[in-house]
Amino acid sequence: MRVDVRELHGFTPWYFNLPPQNKGYEVARKQLMDPKGFYAPFGPTTAEQRHPKFSVSYTGHECQWNGPSWPYATSVTLTALANVLNDYPQQAVTAKDYFETLKIYTKSHRLKCEDGTIVPWIDENLNPLTGDWISRTRLKSWKNGTWDAGKGGVERGKDYNHSTYCDLIITGLVGLRPRVDDTVEVNPLLPPDVWDWFCLDGVMYHGRALTILWDKTGNKYGKGKGLRVLADGKEIGVSEELGRLKTALPR
Repeated sequence: MRVDVRELHGFTPWYFNLPPQNKGYEVARKQLMDPKGFYAPFGPTTAEQRHPKFSVSYTGHECQWNGPSWPYATSVTLTALANVLNDYPQQAVTAKDYFETLKIYTKSHRLKCEDGTIVPWIDENLNPLTGDWISRTRLKSWKNGTWDAGKGGVERGKDYNHSTYCDLIITGLVGLRPRVDDTVEVNPLLPPDVWDWFCLDGVMYHGRALTILWDKTGNKYGKGKGLRVLADGKEIGVSEELGRLKTALPR
C-alpha cells in the first residue's frame, strides 16, 4: 500500500545494509536534516513535518507515531546512518550530519525536575520541539490527578531502554566496526576539528580489551599524535589522520 508521507522508519533497511549500492537511494537521507522533514531541536520526528497530518499532541493515546520523537526510532536511524557513511559511496549525508543528530539525541537524555534541576533520563516519547517527555507528562495525572496503575503505574516509562546509546558511541561516533575476522576496523564519524581528543577504553572485542584514542596534538595522552588502537594495553595500529584505520588483532 502506498502512503503519501515520509516516516523515519523508512531508514530502517540501512540498519541491515539491505538497499543496494549505487542506486541513489541514499538521497532519502537528506530528509533527516531538513526542518520540513525530520529535523527538530529534540528530534528527529517520526513523521515528516511538512505533512498536514503531522502532530505533536497531548490528547488521545499517549504513544503516537505521527510526530513525536522516539528513542527507539532515533537509535535505529543513527545506526542506519552510520552504515551509510561506512558502507555506501554517496554524497547525500556526511559525518557532520551524524554528529549533529547524535548531539541532539544526547541533549534529549534528560529531565527537568520540579525544583529546576536537570537529571539524566530516558523515557518513551519526546516532544521534538521542546524536549518534554510526552507520555510521562500525560500519565502522571492520568487518573484523579495522578498515576494510574492500569496504565503501568508510577514512572512507567522511566529507563525505557530502547536507546542503544552506548552502541551509537562505540560503533558510530568512535567507529569500532564489528567484524567476524581478526581485523580491527575503526572509522570515527567525528567531523574534522571538532574534538582534539577522545578515548574509548576497555571495550571487549574478540576476547581482547581494546583502547581507541585520538589525540590531535599528542599532549593529552602522551602517546603521540593521531589515532591509535591498543589491544590489552599494547599498540596494534596508528594513523596520523582521523579516518578509517584497519589493523590485525594479535594472535
